Amino acid sequence: MLKLLLTLLLAPLAVFAAGDEKDLAFPNLPYPITFTVNAAPKTGGVAYETRYSEAMERDYDTVLLQGLMPDPKLRLEVLAKGKTFFQAASRYELDGFSRHPNGRFWARYKATEPNRQPVRLSVVDLGLDKSGSELIIYSTELLLREELREGEPAVSTAPYVPEADLAVPLDSPFTLVRRAEWQAKPPKEPFSRHAPYYFTLHHTQAHYPATFDASLAEVRFIQDYHQNAKGWNDIGYHFLIDPQGNVFEGRPINVIGAHVLNRNSGNVGISILGNYHPPSKDVFTPKTRDSFVTVARYVKDTYAVQVSSFFAHRDIGNSDCPGDNLYAKKGMLRDLIFAPAALDENLTPGNPVPTPAQAEALRALYNRLNHPIEASPQ
Repeated sequence: MLKLLLTLLLAPLAVFAAGDEKDLAFPNLPYPITFTVNAAPKTGGVAYETRYSEAMERDYDTVLLQGLMPDPKLRLEVLAKGKTFFQAASRYELDGFSRHPNGRFWARYKATEPNRQPVRLSVVDLGLDKSGSELIIYSTELLLREELREGEPAVSTAPYVPEADLAVPLDSPFTLVRRAEWQAKPPKEPFSRHAPYYFTLHHTQAHYPATFDASLAEVRFIQDYHQNAKGWNDIGYHFLIDPQGNVFEGRPINVIGAHVLNRNSGNVGISILGNYHPPSKDVFTPKTRDSFVTVARYVKDTYAVQVSSFFAHRDIGNSDCPGDNLYAKKGMLRDLIFAPAALDENLTPGNPVPTPAQAEALRALYNRLNHPIEASPQ
């Protein structure tokens, strides 16, 4: 607990600052923003345009977007409001773009200088075959250029081969879709070791995959977005869990991740694929729950994590993550992870069920131990 308090107090000094999102807020357009785009009168015309975003609270010179663009015959533009009534809007330069075969995309735009101007999004028709094409924006972020990296780059030209002991052992108590299986790219720089002592629940605030293949594609996209749009060393999370309960290996568990701003050393990031913040209705399935609890118990048992060291992203970061709907389940998840086995008799079918007297005795013992429930930083 002392280590965690020191981390929280000294966080502004941390090198690994990757992690939090700062969404653009558009009037009457909650995330995920879904546009139904009709063909413009002519190719190259504007097919859809938002109103200007709400006022910015900080300087930025970079805008990141990620979402779903099923039809490639669209171009998304970002325009900044003029600084005076008579000044025309200025179009930000497209600085990077990636669209995967399934339509998942990210785009990065840069301004000529830091500013706080509101922006609007403009969808340009590049030759749509039909009207009614859908475009989804899952998240947006405002950054300064110097934030587009995770830490100081290592000075080395030798090929980097991560040590085997950085990863979860092959005999772990849960099935893990290893990096090689989902065709992970190598890290850009050597990993930095850490000693885990707390863990954090996230959601990806993005696509909700319906099949295993769709989950593979989504995890590959997230790594691309983290590495090439955000400039991070690797995918930010240590584990990702899909609606079918499949657990994907992100960064090796014994290396520093990039999932909570200034709170990454010692912190294991476990992210649930999908969006669990209203108005999204993605379902946190029983299979996902069981896999999360199994992974979290492994972290707890392997690294002696205390109940007070289980956080949701919003507990320790400026974020809505993991969404209101998933955050509401944090107490239930905490009890399944840390309470005696008798309290989670429904977690895995087939486990012996204790008698009522046994269960009551175990609950009484649990209460006598005065086990702490939760301690979130203020």
